Amino acid sequence: MKKICQIYLPSFHRSYGKEAFNVVTQLLSTIKKAGFAGLYLIALWCDGGYDNGFDIIDYSPNPKFGTPEQLARLIERAHDGGLTVGVDVVPNHVSDENILAQNCLNDVEGYEDVLYVVSREEAQRLASAGVPSFFGRLAYSDFGDKYVRSSFADYHQLNLNWRSQKVQAYFATLFRRLKAIGIDFVRVDCGMMLLEDVSKASKEDPFACLNPKASIAAIRQVSGGMPLFFEWFDPSTADLFDNLPECYALDCSYVVTGKQNTDWCHPKIVPLLGGHDQMTAADRGLDIDEALEKMEKFDYGFLDIQTLVGWKTDPAILSTDKNFDADLKNPNQRYRGRRPVSEFVTEFVCTFN
Repeated sequence: MKKICQIYLPSFHRSYGKEAFNVVTQLLSTIKKAGFAGLYLIALWCDGGYDNGFDIIDYSPNPKFGTPEQLARLIERAHDGGLTVGVDVVPNHVSDENILAQNCLNDVEGYEDVLYVVSREEAQRLASAGVPSFFGRLAYSDFGDKYVRSSFADYHQLNLNWRSQKVQAYFATLFRRLKAIGIDFVRVDCGMMLLEDVSKASKEDPFACLNPKASIAAIRQVSGGMPLFFEWFDPSTADLFDNLPECYALDCSYVVTGKQNTDWCHPKIVPLLGGHDQMTAADRGLDIDEALEKMEKFDYGFLDIQTLVGWKTDPAILSTDKNFDADLKNPNQRYRGRRPVSEFVTEFVCTFN
């Protein structure tokens, strides 16, 4: 199994400031000794601070973690040590400060269709029919003369229209840039949610409006063949990946069912035991040893330092809900007060060196 080490960069920033990239670089040999085949840098990009790093303003490395040269050295050293490197891409939505969103909201010619825009009347009709906002209160954000689909809570995160040629070109350019800087794989956040048929939405089944098959095809078309790990999927749709080379379904069953799946039975499902962006496996009540044993039959598995070290060195920690440290400026303060990542880094180095 190729075990991937998740690195949630905002937590490293909170402990190490602008030395975050350098600290991760110093950990590469330990990551290798711990049995990992790669690392996944979470929340790398410039963001608006309202969704743990996923309301992306621009796909350029956030300078709060360090310099572009330090990131380049991190990637180079990882490759020299035989580790692959992956990052997030969030094709479902962008920050309201992203250039695509700004051009559409300001009526720049040629950008009218880059956001999922409807009239006030249509927004009201669809909302009453059950079109969901999966992590918020409103399905559409009100910008006065237009309503924009917002699957994720509020006007700070606006859904892109994947029927727009400009949106497709934006992400095709992004994937070429990622390859150029040495990125080996991508976790596609909300990759099953790009193309919706809102006429099928219902209050009883909010996921009925999604078209996972078309969404997967849309992002694959612009990805240039880069290996993709899709998140936010219904576990019953895993067979969509059967004949897709280098495409996997990253297990997020807890989003759909409210609990983590540990009885993985499809070869294209990739177990996720680490923090994603805030929550470790223990927050979901997993027995890590049992889960790791079951993971061995799969090609890949994702696991973070906090989960691995916390479980191995101090199981009591995992029942306190203090085992992960996010760096948020949004109103959601659920993750404040958790143990700083520096404590886990110290334990990680001591355990595996």
